[in-house]
Amino acid sequence: MGLSEAMLLAFATTIICAFAIAEKIIDIDFEQFMPENLKKAKMKRMLAKRETPMQGARLQKDIKDSFENVLLPLGKADMSYLPKRMDLTFRRKMVHQVELLGKHKLCRDIRVTDVVPLPKNNFKRWNDDGREWRESILQCSSLERLISPQDDEIVHQIYRKNSYLRILQSRHIRHSDRQGRNKEFYSDKGKITCPSCGAEVELSSQQVICPYCGGVIQSEFYDWQTEVFEIYEKMGANMQYGLLLLAYSGVMFLCLTLCLYLIKDADVSLTVGVIVTLLILLGIARFFRTREEKQEKLSEKIVRYSENYLRSCINEALYKEVSDEALMDYGVGSIVLEKVVHTDQTTEITVKVYGTETYLPERGKPYTKKIKKTLVLQRARYPERRKTDGVFFKEKDCPSCGANFIPDEHNCCSFCGYSFRANNAKWVMKAMKTS
Repeated sequence: MGLSEAMLLAFATTIICAFAIAEKIIDIDFEQFMPENLKKAKMKRMLAKRETPMQGARLQKDIKDSFENVLLPLGKADMSYLPKRMDLTFRRKMVHQVELLGKHKLCRDIRVTDVVPLPKNNFKRWNDDGREWRESILQCSSLERLISPQDDEIVHQIYRKNSYLRILQSRHIRHSDRQGRNKEFYSDKGKITCPSCGAEVELSSQQVICPYCGGVIQSEFYDWQTEVFEIYEKMGANMQYGLLLLAYSGVMFLCLTLCLYLIKDADVSLTVGVIVTLLILLGIARFFRTREEKQEKLSEKIVRYSENYLRSCINEALYKEVSDEALMDYGVGSIVLEKVVHTDQTTEITVKVYGTETYLPERGKPYTKKIKKTLVLQRARYPERRKTDGVFFKEKDCPSCGANFIPDEHNCCSFCGYSFRANNAKWVMKAMKTS
C-alpha cells in the first residue's frame, strides 16, 4: 500500500475511533450557550451593586466570611479590613499587597457570579503535622479589576469564565488533645466564664449564649487562621478530555500509517497498529504513575510530612523580604520531591518548586510570570523530640499568629493554641537554584 493510501485509511480509521470515544466521554452542555450564560450577561451580574463581595452567593456563613476577610481589604486597599487571624507569612504578603495598591492609588476588586462551592457547600477537613486544616474551593465566573477609586477608572481587568477561588485555613492542635482519631478538634472543648453572671459555659463555637443569663459570649480561642488564598482559571473537563483525545488520535494516526505502509495485509496492519497504539498509551500512563509512586515513597520517608506546612515554609523562605517593590502577588504551586537524605539528627530534602509571581510596575499593566526553582531544605529528623521545654515570655510574639504570647495552662498560645517549643519542625532553606 502506498504512503498516501495508508495515510488516508489511517485518518479515516482514527476519525471513526475518535468519534466513538468522544461520544462516551465528552458531555456537551448546551446551557452554556443560553443568553444568561454568555459573557455579557455574566459581566452584568458581576458589576451589579452589592454590599459585600459574596452577597447573594448562597454560601455557608463560615465559607462566606473566610473569603470576604481576604477580598474586602484588597477591594478597599485598606489594612484596617485585614482579619486578626492570619498566618504570619500570609499576613506579610497581604500587607505588602495592600501597601503596593495604596502606593499606586488602586484597588483590587474581585467579583464573582454563578458560584458553585466544592465540595457540597462545605469545607474539606483533615489534620496532619499537629494541625487541623480546612479548605474551600469555589467554582465560578470571576472578574478581577484594578480600579482607581478616585475616578473609577479601570486600569486593568481579567475575566475568567471557568474560575476557581481557593482558601486554605489551619489551626494548631495541642499535643494533649491529639489523642484518638478525632477528625475535628475543639468543636466541643473549652469552657469560658460568662462575664455577665460568672457562670461556667461550655464553649462549643466562636459565639455562644449563656444558658443562665442569656448573654452573648464571643471568643476567638483556637480560631482558624488563613494560610493561602488564590484565584485561578482551570480548563474545563470537556476541554481536558478533548486534548487527551487529540493526543490519542495523533498517536493512533502515526501508528496506523506506519503499519499500513509497512505491512501488506490491511487487516493485520490495522490490528497491529491498534495494539501498538494501546501499548504506547499504556507506557505513557505507566511513566506518570511511576512518578507518582516515587513522590509517595519519598514523602513516606519523612517523619510527619505535611506538604501544606512545607509550602508555607518555602513561601516564607522565598518571600520573607520582598526585594522587588513591584511584586504584588506570589504563590507556590506544585512541589516535587527529588531527594531525601537522613542523618541521625536531620532530614535534608531537595525539591523542585513551581509558582507564579504577579508584578504591578510603576508604569504599565500588571503581568504574571511563572517561576521554577530547585531548593535544598533541612529540618530535624524527628521534629517532636526536644531536649527542653524552653522558657515562656509573655512579651514574646507567637510564631504562628503573631499575637502577644500569653500561655494557657498547657503552655499554648491563648489565641491560636500553638504549642510553643523549639521550632525544629520548620524547614530551613540551605541552597537555591533558579531554573
